[in-house]
Amino acid sequence: MRALIISGFLALSALAACQTPPPAPVPQPAPAPAPPPAAACPIVESRNWAAWVNRMPGPDARPMLHVTGEIDLPHAGYRVEVREGPADRSATPVQQIVLELTQRSGMHAQIVTTAMVAYQGPAIAQHYRGVRVMCGGQVVANITEVVDAH
Repeated sequence: MRALIISGFLALSALAACQTPPPAPVPQPAPAPAPPPAAACPIVESRNWAAWVNRMPGPDARPMLHVTGEIDLPHAGYRVEVREGPADRSATPVQQIVLELTQRSGMHAQIVTTAMVAYQGPAIAQHYRGVRVMCGGQVVANITEVVDAH
């Protein structure tokens, strides 16, 4: 009997030694990237940017910087505000123009919508090296030619 128990034990030990180890855990896919923060710029595309300084003479006339362009937004539910940003301190500065886009409440058709952008403000320099249009901390456009309109 003892021989039978020992042979059974040896047979089970041999079977246990032949078993394959459990499969390695399957690696999980990386999580999807987080959506951009709310401060990110929603502009899909932009084009037709121009900048000029109006130096037309006249009573109480003073030079005015004008910047225009077009932006495409994901839908019509955005309000676009344009304000002057900082300029660098060089003799011929690059002026920043900042686009502030806020999403209005309510339902909006989910279709790409083009918005016209226009800025007008006092010229702070005799000549400009350029104008940089910013949105959500991102550069939307670099305008390298700022012409004078007389």
